Amino acid sequence: MNAPLLLRTALLMALGGTAATAQAQSSVTLYGLISVGLSYSSNANGKPLYQMQSGPQQPSRWGLKGNEDLGGGLSAIFQLENGFSITNGTLGQGGRLFGRQAWMGLSDKKFGTVTMGRQYDEMTRQLYWTESSVQFATYGARIGDNDNVFNALRMQNSVRYESPTVGGLSVAGQYAFSNQAGGFKNNRAFSAGGTYSRSGLKLSLAMSQYDHPAATDNTSGAVSDSYGFTSPFVTSRGGAGVDKQRIFGAGAGYDFGFVQATLAYSNVLFDYLDTSGLRLQNVEVSLTKYITPSLEVGAAYIYTTGKYSDSTKPHYNQFNLGIDYFVSKRTDVYLVGLHQRAGGAAQHAQIFSTPASSSNVETQVIAGIRTKF
Repeated sequence: MNAPLLLRTALLMALGGTAATAQAQSSVTLYGLISVGLSYSSNANGKPLYQMQSGPQQPSRWGLKGNEDLGGGLSAIFQLENGFSITNGTLGQGGRLFGRQAWMGLSDKKFGTVTMGRQYDEMTRQLYWTESSVQFATYGARIGDNDNVFNALRMQNSVRYESPTVGGLSVAGQYAFSNQAGGFKNNRAFSAGGTYSRSGLKLSLAMSQYDHPAATDNTSGAVSDSYGFTSPFVTSRGGAGVDKQRIFGAGAGYDFGFVQATLAYSNVLFDYLDTSGLRLQNVEVSLTKYITPSLEVGAAYIYTTGKYSDSTKPHYNQFNLGIDYFVSKRTDVYLVGLHQRAGGAAQHAQIFSTPASSSNVETQVIAGIRTKF
């Protein structure tokens, strides 16, 4: 082979290698959100409480998303998301570096997506959009986030499958391992759900079950630090922990043009280690409207009713009002008012993120700013 032929062959090989590399595209995206606010709570353990709070309108976070095209519609994907406090700079989620999310997997355009790691369950994934606290109302979650829709609980050691969207419908399911020798069911979890969306209509269903969540003898299991944040229900009235929690939820939303309406229902069963139990049912109705392209207003009502195994019945009424002004595409300022009243066997009101009230009533007002990058 002469020199010119060798040169041409080498050049073709180099160009071929370059073309193959160009076809396999990859990307890594840095993103984040910072939110801070000032709040007033009327009754926290019997006293008024004035605070600067990190993350009222979405908790502060930064993260990395990655995607590598493997060809043929297949991609390798990952997401690492850190939570932190803007008020003091500390890590969130028990001091974890990527406590909000940490997972990787494979995504295929035809067959769906499989991911593994620390992930949100399907109550959050499928139904987060039904809750006014996610839409506009800061800490206005259903009391104690008892149905786990408020993005507060993650499942560790979890494997998740999500189908492609076909005709507006997608379904998903996941299983989280206990990772304990001889304790397969000790702090494990599983979840499933689906969402249909088309022409202004959105419908979602989801369920989750946690077996002995946050078990003290298995802190490396499916559910740990993120279980029961400011919740009055993660222990029985006798002080026993949760043996099993089962949740079913459904949501419906429709954009009428002049207003967006959302209706949500959830049914939650707590079985405690002392053999007592509690069933809670939540109903939430919310309305949101953009008065102008930059100004959103929202209102919601939440009713929660419960029944303990001794037949005593607590119930809670909550009203959420909010106004959100978008200064730019990335930055907004907001003002939110929350009011909760406990009744029946419920002795204390308790708005999410605050200590229990010494009475059956609590009111909170929050003003803040949020920016995204």
